[in-house]
Amino acid sequence: MKRLIISLFLTIYALGGVVGQNITGCLVDDNKAPIPYANVVLLSLPDSIFLGGVVTDDSGYFCFEKPDSRGYETAEFLLTKKELGTLILKTATMMLDEAVVVGRRPTYSLKQGTLTTNVENTLLSSLGTANDVLKRVPGLQINDGDVTVFGKGTPLIYINGRQVRDLSELEQLNSKEIAKVELITNPGAEYDAEVKAVLRIKTVKPVGEGIGGSVRTALQKGELWSNNQQVALNYRKQKLDIFGSLYYDKKRRIEKQEDLQTVYADQVLEINGKSRSPLSLDYIQGEGGLNYQLDDKSSVGLRYTINHSSSKSSVPDNYEVKLDGAPYDHLDFMNRMNGDGDTHKVNAYYTGMWGSKLGVDLNIDWLYGDSESNQNITEHSTAEGEQTVHARSASRNNLYAGKLIFSYPVAKGTLKFGPEVSFTNRHSSYVNKEQILEDSHSKATSDNQSVVISYDIPINKAYLSAGLRYEHVSFAYYEEDIKQEEQSKDYNNIFPSLSIFFPVKEWQFSLGYAARTKRPTYSALRSDIQYANRYTYERGNPSLQPETEHNISFQTMYKYVQFSIYYSYTKDAILSVTYPYKEDNLVTVFGIENISKWQAYGASLSVAPKIGIWEPIWNFEFMRQVLEGKYLGKQKHFNRPAIAASLTNQLPLPWGLIFSADISCSNKYHSGYVLNKANMWVDCGLRKAFLGGALNVTLQANDIFASMRNSFINYGEIMTFDKWNYND
Repeated sequence: MKRLIISLFLTIYALGGVVGQNITGCLVDDNKAPIPYANVVLLSLPDSIFLGGVVTDDSGYFCFEKPDSRGYETAEFLLTKKELGTLILKTATMMLDEAVVVGRRPTYSLKQGTLTTNVENTLLSSLGTANDVLKRVPGLQINDGDVTVFGKGTPLIYINGRQVRDLSELEQLNSKEIAKVELITNPGAEYDAEVKAVLRIKTVKPVGEGIGGSVRTALQKGELWSNNQQVALNYRKQKLDIFGSLYYDKKRRIEKQEDLQTVYADQVLEINGKSRSPLSLDYIQGEGGLNYQLDDKSSVGLRYTINHSSSKSSVPDNYEVKLDGAPYDHLDFMNRMNGDGDTHKVNAYYTGMWGSKLGVDLNIDWLYGDSESNQNITEHSTAEGEQTVHARSASRNNLYAGKLIFSYPVAKGTLKFGPEVSFTNRHSSYVNKEQILEDSHSKATSDNQSVVISYDIPINKAYLSAGLRYEHVSFAYYEEDIKQEEQSKDYNNIFPSLSIFFPVKEWQFSLGYAARTKRPTYSALRSDIQYANRYTYERGNPSLQPETEHNISFQTMYKYVQFSIYYSYTKDAILSVTYPYKEDNLVTVFGIENISKWQAYGASLSVAPKIGIWEPIWNFEFMRQVLEGKYLGKQKHFNRPAIAASLTNQLPLPWGLIFSADISCSNKYHSGYVLNKANMWVDCGLRKAFLGGALNVTLQANDIFASMRNSFINYGEIMTFDKWNYND
């Protein structure tokens, strides 16, 4: 054999002297664990004539028994099982000079309830950033840096087992560094009970020693120019890896909005507003750390991150106000805001084996952040004269968190257990100079202590996972250093989870159940009222209770087709609501409250074939909630289903160019008490690698028809808020 390469492709070169002898090998992953049931195909060079195929056994071993030098005419088979039956190949007249063995893994696979997207050595690796990769993961939606999972909301994201607490990391992670992305839509007991989906990104194991690095710059043009730059360096020597990076992002954009707020009180109030707002955001981040390989099974690491952000925006609004259809007021409104914030983060980890069986995974996090924003509002009303509002908001946050998970083989399965703790405190203040609204100085603390236990076991070809998570949460809320008993709460809950994975021939199936919760945020529990404009206020709700969700999900995959369905029942669901201000029913308050129950169900279908050099991905999604609410004194159904479709394309072109085109669309649908309007957009890109892949250049056009909108109608007890929004 000339060489053996183990990656997404397994390649063996056999010289003429090897022909007629057994060709053997063993396939393992980066952790030296055997890879069973991998398909290995024997082809000739340079014409790829088929010579034979085998499947690795439980230990990753494969063997071609004495292949001879006769060639055969080219044929292709998708090898997905060990016994293929009889395959007929016609003998070719040409003789074999040397042979190639190619073992291919599909880009997408479903195993043990985890949907895996392989990135390394695929077209996905050349996309640019992790955000670009995630756009092509079935079930994920990426919108302006925010990540959501269909039917599950915002996922918990990990990079190499470390929790991501700042989504800007995804923009800084190069797609070439990603080995694979794993999406779990039914997380087990080892994850927080508020987590409904988990996204695990695993990077390519670095090779070689010495100094390495990368430089990246991007320039964007909408109505305004934006740019970002990143420099990353690392030094590797034997078991030590030292790394550092500096990242800067300058965002400038224009946001346009038109809205109509209609209040059906004793009189009908109509407020028609238009705005064109420039936004400027500066973000700079520095990071450094090290990893050290203690032995083949153990490693430790430390990472420190500091970032600073500052923002400026000016929102000029012109409001035409009518009362019972007649002109009532004209309001010229200017809201100038600027803010600054700093964050410090430290992460330390240890992963390894104690003895020959006990696995240990430890993560410790500390985070400190402070921020301040100043608001200067000027209103000129023809009906009520001039008004100026100055407001200052500030916050200071601390987080201490630790998670220790042990794993130990028991019988034929694996037992996982361990504690997870976190402590947070937040000091916040809101000061209104003119005292139109009351000042507020508050503190909130949360102490979360959890114990998890789970057991995973293979049963014949099936795989069963069951777990329990106990959580004790103690939440305390203070105003002016006086504890508020109504908002201060203790929670003690047990959350079970159960899932089973089983194959049937070439089909893969996964069925799962999990109990989840969602607890009110600090801002949701606040009691103060904040000023938006003369006719609109915002406030929290100190009486909010945590919601409890029961979720059942089913997934199946056949070759390149993936299908899933789910149903969820939520008790005491937390939803955004609008209601009239008690002192003036022409003023609308945007708030939040519990409803007794909320139900939803949905389905998704993803098709990702390889048609020659074309690699399209079709995604289809359906979701419907079951919800009623009071509107204008009557019960209104908010059950319009969501139907969405997307198509992403990658097409290699001559001269090493790769063309991409992505199309997404959705209909009008209800979400909570909101009717989201139909939407559609198209992105296109062209990229090419130079200097043997060391230099990568991408030209990308997003929303090329300027058709993407964030438009909706919000329904309240006696009002509607109709918004049209375009974010450049």
